[in-house]
Amino acid sequence: MPGSTPASSTARKLWRHLGGLVGAGLLLGLALLALLAPWLAPYGPTEGDLLRAKQPPFWLEGGSLAHPLGTDPLGQDILSRLIYGARVSLAVGFFGVLLAAGLGSFLGLLAGYYGGRLDAFLTAASNLVLSLPYLVLVIVLATVMGRSLFNVVLLFGVTGSTVFYRLVRGETLRIREMPYLEAARSLGGSDGHILWRHVLPNLAGPLLTLASFEMSAMVFYEAGLGFLGLSVPPEVPSWGNMLALGRQFLTVYPWMAVFPGLAIALTALAMNLLGEWLRRQVARH
Repeated sequence: MPGSTPASSTARKLWRHLGGLVGAGLLLGLALLALLAPWLAPYGPTEGDLLRAKQPPFWLEGGSLAHPLGTDPLGQDILSRLIYGARVSLAVGFFGVLLAAGLGSFLGLLAGYYGGRLDAFLTAASNLVLSLPYLVLVIVLATVMGRSLFNVVLLFGVTGSTVFYRLVRGETLRIREMPYLEAARSLGGSDGHILWRHVLPNLAGPLLTLASFEMSAMVFYEAGLGFLGLSVPPEVPSWGNMLALGRQFLTVYPWMAVFPGLAIALTALAMNLLGEWLRRQVARH
């Protein structure tokens, strides 16, 4: 359309796709919850009252609007911990994917463009990592590295870089023989200039699509590590830690595990809906 910008064109396409719009809306809402947690959460993330422990949600007998979603065995407000827990899940998903995409793309560009021994070595290393059961690999490494948010992000970023490496390497192998790259070389363009200005922009669509799905997977894996006691320390509110605490009372006080489970499912659904929309946009081009 005349006068339209790429951003406005993308926004119109997203507005016309229900799944992508719902996914983007949910993610935006979660991001706002995480950023504004100190102002939106009715209580502190570790503020507990043992006299109000195991209180049910407000719509059940014995519940109270003072704790809309109930309390956990330590008397901590579940709604407040869910809001603060969004920070951990979104941080792991965003920064983990950022590190994985950056590292994998850098190595994939080098391997695909230059080939040779570097390509053979990096491809063999990625195949070795991918041949291992990913969940087992993550559990072993998390046990060795210890419990902290930084370690979780680093773990997912490094191990997740292999899928980005394979994508970028394969596309770079295809693109490097294109006529427009030959023209750029003949005009004196350096390798760095060609990779940055001509190869990488053509990978933006596939990278964004893969990143959205990988972010969803990392949210799930972080929750799994938290459930096993291998993610962030127990005093840090995270949805995985909440699941681990609530599983002991699942048959008696199910809300302690149901609400963090729903939060994880909704976050993963939002990322997958947005990723599916991105995949369709890339396929059209």
